Amino acid sequence: MKTLKEIISYLSTGDLILFHGFGIESEIIEFVDDSPYSHVAMVMKFPELSKQPLLWSSDEITTLKDFLNDGLHPGVHLMDLQSVLDLTASRTNKKGQHYTYSWRKLDYSKLPDLMPQLESFMRSVDGRAFPTLENMAKNYLEGKEGKRANQKTFFCSQLATNTYIHLGIFPETLIDNSVAPGDYGDKKSPKLPFAKDANLQPEVPFTHTV
Repeated sequence: MKTLKEIISYLSTGDLILFHGFGIESEIIEFVDDSPYSHVAMVMKFPELSKQPLLWSSDEITTLKDFLNDGLHPGVHLMDLQSVLDLTASRTNKKGQHYTYSWRKLDYSKLPDLMPQLESFMRSVDGRAFPTLENMAKNYLEGKEGKRANQKTFFCSQLATNTYIHLGIFPETLIDNSVAPGDYGDKKSPKLPFAKDANLQPEVPFTHTV
């Protein structure tokens, strides 16, 4: 098991962090998806905003600053990676269990040329709401049936998928609300339509400690 301290210098924009959580929402997501993961977020490195890696995520966190608008709000936001991990790792269930994490490194040679496009997309959706559990389930199930959500809200894997679509990693035909967090794990990601020059390296489990 790695620690964040051991991997932090290797983190790059576009990498994914997979979360295994607990609580009703997490348990439902993991059960329905037959996956150990209930959340996924994307690493971002913008030296002009922070010297430390940031996390592009859609979730219900309200206590951490959004580096794109300096606000404190749930939904789509860009937060300090270490702070997110510290916050989630501080939560335990009745059995004393903590969140666990896995890192998947993105290999994509075109990414450096697409940073302006990436930032433009991020600013265009930053601040959009996180759906209720009922609406998230509805959007996901409709996505599996081939129906696109209106994108007034984003759940976590929908945001990650939409970001990859805007980078050309996935085709525009992929329905972003049809992808669940667990689809980005080792077991299921080979089924995703990655571009020929893009792939995710195997999962690296790690702890949040530095």
